[in-house]
Amino acid sequence: MNSQALVKCEEQSSGLAQVPPAGLFARIPQLSPLQRSVWLLHKYRWTIAACVLISVLTSLLIAALQPRTYRATANLAINRDSDDGASLTKSLGLGSGDLDDYSVSLDTQLHILQSRTLALFVVRKLGLDRNASFMREAKFEPSPQHSRSSESAETRTESAAVDVLLLHLAANSVKQTRIVEVSYAGPDPELNAQIVNALVDGFIDDSIRSRYEASTRSARFLSSQLTDLRTKVEESQQKLVAYEREHNIVGTDDKQNVITAKLEDLNKQLTAAEAECMEKESVYQTVASGDLDQLPETKSTENLQALRLREADLKNEYAQATTTYGPNYPRVVELNNRTKSVDASIQAELKRVQARAKGEYLAAAGAEQKLKTAFEQQKQEANRLNESAIQYGLLKRDFDSNRQLYDTLQERMKEAGVAAGLRSSNIRVIDAAEVPRRPVSPNFSNASAIALFFGFVLSALVIAFREGMHRALDDPADVEAFTAMPSLALIPEYQPESLQIVETDSQSRNNVISLSKPNSVAAEAYRTLGTSILLSSPQLKTLLVTSSLPGEGKTSVAANCAVIMAQQGERVLLVDADLRKPTLHTCFGLSNARGLTSILRGMHAAADVAFPHPQLPQLAILTAGPEEAMPAETLGSSAMHELMRGWREQYDYVIIDTAPVLAVTDALRIAPEADSVLLVMRSGQTTREALARACTSLNQHSVPVLGIVINAVNFRSSGPYYSYHAQLEKTYYRQN
Repeated sequence: MNSQALVKCEEQSSGLAQVPPAGLFARIPQLSPLQRSVWLLHKYRWTIAACVLISVLTSLLIAALQPRTYRATANLAINRDSDDGASLTKSLGLGSGDLDDYSVSLDTQLHILQSRTLALFVVRKLGLDRNASFMREAKFEPSPQHSRSSESAETRTESAAVDVLLLHLAANSVKQTRIVEVSYAGPDPELNAQIVNALVDGFIDDSIRSRYEASTRSARFLSSQLTDLRTKVEESQQKLVAYEREHNIVGTDDKQNVITAKLEDLNKQLTAAEAECMEKESVYQTVASGDLDQLPETKSTENLQALRLREADLKNEYAQATTTYGPNYPRVVELNNRTKSVDASIQAELKRVQARAKGEYLAAAGAEQKLKTAFEQQKQEANRLNESAIQYGLLKRDFDSNRQLYDTLQERMKEAGVAAGLRSSNIRVIDAAEVPRRPVSPNFSNASAIALFFGFVLSALVIAFREGMHRALDDPADVEAFTAMPSLALIPEYQPESLQIVETDSQSRNNVISLSKPNSVAAEAYRTLGTSILLSSPQLKTLLVTSSLPGEGKTSVAANCAVIMAQQGERVLLVDADLRKPTLHTCFGLSNARGLTSILRGMHAAADVAFPHPQLPQLAILTAGPEEAMPAETLGSSAMHELMRGWREQYDYVIIDTAPVLAVTDALRIAPEADSVLLVMRSGQTTREALARACTSLNQHSVPVLGIVINAVNFRSSGPYYSYHAQLEKTYYRQN
C-alpha cells in the first residue's frame, strides 16, 4: 500500500478529524542521500568497526603465516646500439630493420633477460639444481618440451631449476628512461643477490659475444665482396676513359666544357647585337621621318639644331626689315640671301644625319646576322656534345657508384677488423644487486589497506542486508512519508514504573509517567499530544485510541493523554474498551471487578462504575469490567452506542482505549460512533506491512484518523532531525 492510498484516511475524514494547522504540526523533512548515509554510518558504527576489525585481524593473521620473501634488484642502462659491427650489418641490409626502433630493441633485451638459455647459464654457474633449499619449490612437473623420456635425470633437474628461476624472475623497464630493473624474489636473500648478479653478468657477456660474432660475420662477408667489386670498378673506369677519347670530351661540367662556354658567350653577344640593331633601326626610322626632335642629343643633332636656330633668327630679322624698309632694301636682300644659305646648310646636314643613321643601322643588322649564324652553328655543336654526354654521364655515374661502394666497403672492412678485437657493450650496470635486508612479502601495510577496503565492503553488505531485512519503521520521517499522515507526537523510550500501587499518606504513586515524572521528556511529549488534540477541532469529543498489533503502547498513550488533558482543566473520561486483554486498571491501580461490561449488561449504572482519579478530580476512569464472552458484539451493540452519546453530554472529552485493529474487530465496531481515531505505533517494532494493513482497514470502514502517535522512539538512532531530544533529556528536563 503506497502513501497516496493511505492519505485517503484523512481525505475521507469528517470536519472533526481535520489535520491540525501546519504551523503546529510541521511536516518532518526528509533526509537527503548524504544525510541518510551519514546517519546510517552513525547508526551502524559498531557494526562497521567490528567488520573492519575482523577483516584487518584476519588479513594480518594470514600475512603473518605467509613465508618471508626477499627481492634482490639490479639496475641496468641499455643505451641505443652503437656497435660498429651492428651498424655495418644494418648498412648492408643483413640485419633487422627493427633495430632502428629503440623500443623494439629494448623489448628484445627484456625477453633475452628472461630467456631459458640465460636462466640455464645461471643454474649451471651457481649449481642451483644441487641446492636443496632452491629446489624445494620444484614440485611441479617440467613443461612438455622438457619432459621427454629421452632426457636424462640431470637434464630434467636442470629444467625444473630453470622453471623455478623463471617463475620468480622479473625484468621491467622504467618509464621515460633507458633503465631496466632485474629482480629475483625468494626466501634466501644472499642467494637472490647472487642469482641476479650472475644473470646480469651472463647477459652482458652474451651481448659482447653476439657483437663479436656479428663483426666477424661482417668481416667475412666484406672480404668475399671486395674482390668482385674491385673488378667492377676497374671495368667501369676503362669504359669511361675509352668513351672520352672516342668523342673528344674534354670535360662535361659547366666550368670545363669549352663548347658550352662558347655557346653561352655567343648567346650573350647575340642578345646585345639584337638590342643594338633595334636601337639603330629606331634612330634611322626617326631620321627618315624628319622628326629630329625625338632623336637623342648628339654632335650632328646639335649642329642641326644650331642651324635651325640661326635660320629662325634670320627669318625674324628679315620680317622686321621687310616691314620697315621694303623688300628691295639692300639690308633686306642681304638677310634673304643669308637665310637661303642657312637653309641649304640645314638640308645638307640633314642628309648627312640620315646617311649616318642608315649606315649604322645596316652595320648593326649585318653584325646581328653574323652572330645568329655563329650561334646556330655552336648550338648544333652543343647538341652533339649533349648527345655524347648522356652516355658519358651514365658511364661516369656507374664508375662513381662502384668506386664509392668500394671505398665504403674497404673502410668498413677495416672497422670490422678493429671491432672484432674490442669487447664493448651498450649495457652498463648502474646498481648491482645487494643482499636485501627487509622482506617484500608479506607486506603488512598493503595487507592492512586491502583489509580496510574489504572491511568497509563487508560492513556495507551487512548494513544493506540488515536494512533490507528490517521491515520495522524506525524513523518518524519514514512513517510520515509512508502513511501520508501527520505524526502528532513522538513519545521517547522510557522504563514504566511498577504496576503495583504504593500507598503513602493516602496518595497513590502509579506508572503513568505524566504523574510519576511530570518533568521528563516523555511527559513533555504527552503534553504535546494533548495540546495537539485540544487544538485539532472544536467538534472533537470522542477519541478512539488503537494500534495495529498488541504491545505497541496504546494503553499508555491513552492514559497519559487523558491525564494531560485533565491537568489542563478539561472533564475527561478514560474508558478501557479492550475487553479481551484489559490493562488500564493496572496503570492506575484500580479494581476491575466492575466496569464497562457491567454497565452494558445492566448490572450497574454508569455513574456508579466510573472511578474518579484521586489526584485529578477532572479525570474519571472506566475500567473494562468482568470478562465478556462476545466482546465485539457487545461493543457494537445499541447499548454501547447510547452510552457513548451520553458521555458526549457529560464530559468534554472521552478517550477510549480499544483492542488492536489487526488482532480483532472490536475497534472497528465502535469506531463509527467516535469523532476520530488516534493510531499508535511502536518505533522499531511496527512493520510497514502491519501499519499499511491497519490504515487500509480503517480506510475501508471510513474511519476518520486524526494522526499517528509514534511510541518508544529512540532519538539517538532515528536520524539527525531528532538528536536534539537526546540533548534536551540530558540538559533541560529533570528526571523526577
